[in-house]
Amino acid sequence: MKVLFVTDSLGNGGAERQLALLAAGLPEAWERRVCALGSGPFEARLRGQGAPVEVLARRRRLDPLPAFGLWRSILAFSPDVVHAWGWMSPLMAGPLCRLRGVPMIGNVRFGSLRGRHTRLGRLGMAFATTVVANSHAGLQACGVAPAKAAVVYNGFDWSRLAAGATAAGAAGAEEPAASAGTSPFTVVMTGRMEQLKDYRTVIDAARILRRQDAAWRFVLVGEGADRAQLMAATADLASEGVVEFPEPRLEVLGHVLSADAGVLMTDPAWAQEGCSNTIMEYMACGLPVVCGDGGGNREVVVDGTTGFVIAPSDAQELAARLAFLRENESERRAMGEAGRRRIREAFSTEQMVAGFLRVYENALSP
Repeated sequence: MKVLFVTDSLGNGGAERQLALLAAGLPEAWERRVCALGSGPFEARLRGQGAPVEVLARRRRLDPLPAFGLWRSILAFSPDVVHAWGWMSPLMAGPLCRLRGVPMIGNVRFGSLRGRHTRLGRLGMAFATTVVANSHAGLQACGVAPAKAAVVYNGFDWSRLAAGATAAGAAGAEEPAASAGTSPFTVVMTGRMEQLKDYRTVIDAARILRRQDAAWRFVLVGEGADRAQLMAATADLASEGVVEFPEPRLEVLGHVLSADAGVLMTDPAWAQEGCSNTIMEYMACGLPVVCGDGGGNREVVVDGTTGFVIAPSDAQELAARLAFLRENESERRAMGEAGRRRIREAFSTEQMVAGFLRVYENALSP
């Protein structure tokens, strides 16, 4: 059997990481290839896994050549299934798949989207045989008919922890980085520094906590259009050692393993999370999570057990929850252990691969 993965990008993102995990985890009976509309760090990862990769980069915004190149690839490879990731990919691949009778699987990676990407994404999903969301919230937000809908949660690659522990300078991944009172309490947030990731609320919480005492350290990890602006807005906190912006790399677990709590806030005016890779990483590393309510966050985080789910954009509540975690070490450690168990039980790579194989097999059934 042959599957062609078609993706908008191979950049440093959660969707690209899940695509690479799926491609690596498919049984040998499945031949896989990748066509990407943009390159990035995961191109090398996929090639290293033995997957042929073709990059069909656009030279300008409305360049039609990538679509023609994608159609040539579909015709030449003659896949049994096309699996489209993103919103441009299904729009380009969908018409030819429909014409050739090739099942196309569409992906929903967010709990909700706003603006033109929502409309274009739904148009692309209209060509899909099956639409797979990584959260029930995402499936509901897209309004997909139940007959062509499925949910497959993201998987976490546990082999990443060894490299992350080395990067963190830690002896292992089983213990949180710091005990209360021995060093600044370290809070980490990782993700794209763009409008949908609400770093500003995290910075506001840092200012609230800094006014109480100086024993705080916020590590903000990511790249994106807002990075320079965020750094400029926190120059005073950075000079005091309260906020840090380490250089972004493909692997973030070194920073996560050096932290005491993980935060993910999302601006609901732009999007909601689906099954967040960031939250899964925090939990796998044994960190309690504080995240904004909405999207698929409650499908991953058990409020009060593996962390706290709070109102979006509420810096005061975020600060209060972080202060609680710092002051209550036993509860913090219990939440971290509960989170690690939850990732092992419900969000394994094996479960994710098995879920997509069921989707492919159902799509191919007469």
